Amino acid sequence: MSKTKLIFGSLIIMAIITAGCSGTKTMVGNEQTIPSAGQTAALNDYKKYAGELSDEIGFMKNHYPLSPNATLDEYRAWLDGFGEKLALCRQMYNNTSAASNKYMGYLNNSSDEYRNVTAADAGYVSDIELLNRTYWNHSEYLNTYVKKMAALEKYTNKLNSTMDAYNDLSGLAKDTKIDSLDAYSRFIGSFKNKATAYESSVDAAVAAGDEYASYCEPGSEEYKALQDNNNALKDGVTKCWDTYDNYKKDYDSKAGASGAIQSTFKDYVDKVRKASAIKNDLDTYRGTAKALEKLDKSWLDGYKQKIDAFDTACNDAIASGNACKQYLDKSGSDYKGIETNEKNMKDSMATYDENYNKMNAMYRNLHPLGSLI
Repeated sequence: MSKTKLIFGSLIIMAIITAGCSGTKTMVGNEQTIPSAGQTAALNDYKKYAGELSDEIGFMKNHYPLSPNATLDEYRAWLDGFGEKLALCRQMYNNTSAASNKYMGYLNNSSDEYRNVTAADAGYVSDIELLNRTYWNHSEYLNTYVKKMAALEKYTNKLNSTMDAYNDLSGLAKDTKIDSLDAYSRFIGSFKNKATAYESSVDAAVAAGDEYASYCEPGSEEYKALQDNNNALKDGVTKCWDTYDNYKKDYDSKAGASGAIQSTFKDYVDKVRKASAIKNDLDTYRGTAKALEKLDKSWLDGYKQKIDAFDTACNDAIASGNACKQYLDKSGSDYKGIETNEKNMKDSMATYDENYNKMNAMYRNLHPLGSLI
């Protein structure tokens, strides 16, 4: 049973105007002095039915009120009872009308009694019509109220759904731990999916709110509160997508920087490997040297070319390593490893250059005339 109390607002319950008569004023017309047995029987039937109808109408008008604090179920029960009594009144009127027609058949249509019975009939018709309008006014109000309550329940459920979707979204932002770009990317994807779900729930709630608003008085406090709430929901969606855009922008920036870092480190690794390969080739070439007295100029020139190529490769690797350092912690092992590689390459270059200079000096001492000897 619903415990919700009905709020009638500005509904005007139609006042039932007392009309009609409960019986006849005179027994017979002026032209008659002694009623016949048939007339007496018709009069008695008419008085019986008219009295019952008058009592029922009087009860409905004066003794069947609707409590101002009635619940929805109490309102339904009252209206059902009103409808049953109204149907009874119609049936009683049919009986009364039939009896009055039979009775008036004994009367002169110009007599006071005839006019009294006719007036009473018109009063009954008016009373029943007024009761009928009262019933339909209450019925229409009840139907509208029921629809309004159903719209309110639907709106409330949709609002609850928006809260669930929002809590799901905010919980993701609160609980997710981002320790890598991959984790950041997964987070942004999940955030977008939940933001889309939140927006859909808000759209559904706003639509339900608009439906409920159709039952509210425009300009009323209830109507204004509803509009304010819907606007707040829409604003929440806008802020949600603004947050997503900020996450996406930050991720793209970090991903771009990461790409640059990875590219720089790859370049460094490639150049270190190149320098190492040239060094291996240089050491192999150096192993082909003959005794100093048998050195020739072409071998020394080839040796110098390979040293120069090694120096170039080492300098390129050192420059690339310096580019990597800007992304590294100076106290970290990667930073120190780059510095160690740089020192080793510089030491190697100096060693090869010194070795070449000694070999070249010895060659000149042995061959003062150079290639002419």
